[in-house]
Amino acid sequence: MIQPLVFKFGGASIKDAASIINIAQLVKKRWTNGLVLVVSAAGNTTDRLEQLIELSLENKRFDRQLLELLTYHEDLCRGLFSPGHAIFSRVDNHFAQLHRLLETPSLKTEEGFFYDQIIGYGELISTRILQEYLCETGNPCIWQDARELVRTDSTTRMARVDWALTMQHCRRILIPKLEKFPVVTQGFIGTDLLGNTTTLGREGSDFTAAILGVSLGASAVTIWKDVAGILNGDPDIFPDAVKFDYLDFEEAAEMTYYGAKVIHPKTIKPLAKHGIPLYVKSFVNPEMAGTVIGSFGQAPRIPITIFKSNLTMINLRIRDLSMVGGFHFEFVYEAAKKANWRIQLIQASGAHLQVVIQDMPLSEEQLARPFREVFHVQIRRQLQMVTVKNPTEAAVKHYRQVAEKCFLEQKTPELVQWIYEPETP
Repeated sequence: MIQPLVFKFGGASIKDAASIINIAQLVKKRWTNGLVLVVSAAGNTTDRLEQLIELSLENKRFDRQLLELLTYHEDLCRGLFSPGHAIFSRVDNHFAQLHRLLETPSLKTEEGFFYDQIIGYGELISTRILQEYLCETGNPCIWQDARELVRTDSTTRMARVDWALTMQHCRRILIPKLEKFPVVTQGFIGTDLLGNTTTLGREGSDFTAAILGVSLGASAVTIWKDVAGILNGDPDIFPDAVKFDYLDFEEAAEMTYYGAKVIHPKTIKPLAKHGIPLYVKSFVNPEMAGTVIGSFGQAPRIPITIFKSNLTMINLRIRDLSMVGGFHFEFVYEAAKKANWRIQLIQASGAHLQVVIQDMPLSEEQLARPFREVFHVQIRRQLQMVTVKNPTEAAVKHYRQVAEKCFLEQKTPELVQWIYEPETP
């Protein structure tokens, strides 16, 4: 009985032909039956597909943008394959399907559903290219449609995983294949019970790797990035940022929740529950140790600084003063659940409640409507949050000076957070 191993590669790792050649060499050194490669869309394909979706919904022409995206993928293939290779017709077929979907009026009646049917084509195409190239270079492997594996509910843009069905499908479909060959599949996409394509949220390929790792009982999951591992701060902001050799699951989960972008926030929990270690390594320098996330108990108290942008703060002031102190947090959380908000922070006082969420494509009136009967509502948008875990006195002093337009501060012995309006350039 094999014990699978899951590798995940993001868009930056396969952005051009040279990058795909590099990944093929990396994988070849680690080639084994039981290997599952979870792959994102190439380069900025997802962003460009979102642009196509927007144009289509606005009934604007998108032929030029679609041709540019096709040309990008054809150029990528030309750097890997000889003319006349079957991959060119495969890519053309995918783009023909994509074109038909973009022009189907009946799909546009529900924007979220339309989005889900279109956006995963980046992953479908990139995995075809990588799988064909691996086979071409002497590493035979199988292409697998992730929609046959990952089963979800019908929530658009951020579907919830049906773990029981997903585990069943993974073991029935994947295990027999993995006993013979490695498998290449897509991140980010799944299928609901009606057979419609669903998505797991932007950057959801990390989560897919965790889903497959847990479903298959993998020995480990490795996320290959363009960084050496997980650092205690953004190296573009902190040149002296320190790499963690190891992190406890809890510490890593908190970092992703507060906005660290190295790992998708939903990735940690299922791996922690099943005790599957997560490695974060560099595809640029694959022999480097990277960072391993696992059950290590108390980790060293190194200050960690995380920035998160594009936040909205909803200030709620009670209308009926007889209810002062009687806040019902379940009221806020129920509203957030219905609207699919992602709450970042809540702070309460006697007559006030402040809720910070990731910004949503909604008007201020739409955001305020669930609360107007009980509260006076004020909304501030385009805010930034800085979180310092294990803060030092110097860090606290520094960010208090930086966040001059600070609207909210929250502090515990292990954590300090500020919500503020960033300076305009």
